[in-house]
Amino acid sequence: MEASISHLLVPIDYSDKSVFGLKYAEKLNRVLNGKITFINVIKGVDPIWSEFFSDVEREVLLNRLEEHMRKFVHQNSGLNDAEFDCRILRGKLCDTIMQTAESLGASAIVMGTSRADNIKKKIIGTNALRVVSESKCPVITIKSTPPTADIKRLILPMDISKESREKTVDAVAIAKRLNAEIMVVSAYTISDEFVLKNLRNQQNQVVKYIADRGVKCTGAILAVDDQVDGVLDFIDKNNGDMVIITTHQQFETVSSFVGSFAKSMVSAAKVPVMSVVPRHAYNVVFKLPAS
Repeated sequence: MEASISHLLVPIDYSDKSVFGLKYAEKLNRVLNGKITFINVIKGVDPIWSEFFSDVEREVLLNRLEEHMRKFVHQNSGLNDAEFDCRILRGKLCDTIMQTAESLGASAIVMGTSRADNIKKKIIGTNALRVVSESKCPVITIKSTPPTADIKRLILPMDISKESREKTVDAVAIAKRLNAEIMVVSAYTISDEFVLKNLRNQQNQVVKYIADRGVKCTGAILAVDDQVDGVLDFIDKNNGDMVIITTHQQFETVSSFVGSFAKSMVSAAKVPVMSVVPRHAYNVVFKLPAS
């Protein structure tokens, strides 16, 4: 039986970035029909908590902060109280986000991130990078206010690695829930017939796997000067609504948990990016029944 994609975790810091994540989580939840938990993390080691406030005063302050966050959510979304929960948590930001996601059994973390002014300026905030690289559940990053249109086209960059293929299961599961199609894209920069043959064979297998599970799917192989720019251009030209990547060193031979391709996609893609940790590193959330 297919696992429910039912719980999104969204960190809130009241910046424009967190509004992006808030609005995108709302958009996803309209289709997924689950629940959203918003969290605001405050420093747990701040001496003001123990030196200037009693236990009762701390509880009153936390309740007021939670009510402030609830008002913030209402002001920036059309969510009703039954659709979301708010929590004020103390601790280190990234650790608290990931620990909360694990304790809640969250299906995904949704985070707004800084925008790169130039497509070549491949930067990502330190906190977002750490959450993307270490989270045991998928992380969806978004850099602007999400469009109102439905999410109908998922872009799936694919190389010949095992980790790259593993995200296909997750892509199929979320495509089914969103009633979306998948476009598989493979990009290469060298004129090597052996590499090209392997890419073609793998892509044909992946496209067939997806189509056999009832999801519309097409494939494309690109000869490009730069893999990142080639995939980004493909996303733009084909009106992709979300990109699904794995947080390993795609398209390269050097091993790295979050490689340059993954970093570039998260920081430079104009559309939301779902980063999936390789299958052997975490328990799969987006499961499908065997067939």
